[in-house]
This record gives sequence, C-alpha cells and structure tokens, in this order.
Amino acid sequence: MADIKQEKGRFYIGNSDQPDAEVTFTESDDIVIEHTMVIEDKQGAGIGKQLIDRVVDYASEQEKQIVPVCTFAHEILSTDKKYDGVWEGPL
Repeated sequence: MADIKQEKGRFYIGNSDQPDAEVTFTESDDIVIEHTMVIEDKQGAGIGKQLIDRVVDYASEQEKQIVPVCTFAHEILSTDKKYDGVWEGPL
C-alpha cells in the first residue's frame, strides 16, 4: 500500500507540490470527488483505486456520502458491490 498523505480537499502520494498521484474533492454535506490523477509511469499499479478507497474510508469516518463527479471514481465505485451505500449515483 502506498503512503497516502492528506491535505484539505485531497489525498496524494509523493511530493505535495508534484504528486505521483492524487484525488481531489470538496466537502460539505457530501464529499464530491472531482478529479483523480496518476502520473503515467505509475498507472496500472492500482494507485488510483487506493486513493479512492482512502476517500471511501474518510467519508465513512465523517459519516458522509460520496458524489463521484470524476469518471474514474464513478467507474470504481459503480463496479464493485463493496461500495454500495457509500456513494450517490448515477453520475
């Protein structure tokens, strides 16, 4: 598992200024996942999914639902039953 760090409105891996991967979100009544990014040479290793899983854990801790505006996040959340009940869809 990658070392996932947190800042306001995002989780990321690597350097804060130029992360290897990140997921950004806004938070109010829900957590809206806006964007997920993984640098090209790290793609395909499951890092993006790890970031989405971290947002799911965070949403659960905050007792909030996820709204996936990001198409990658929507794909991950909508294709695995383990995410049922934690997100609002469809996109």
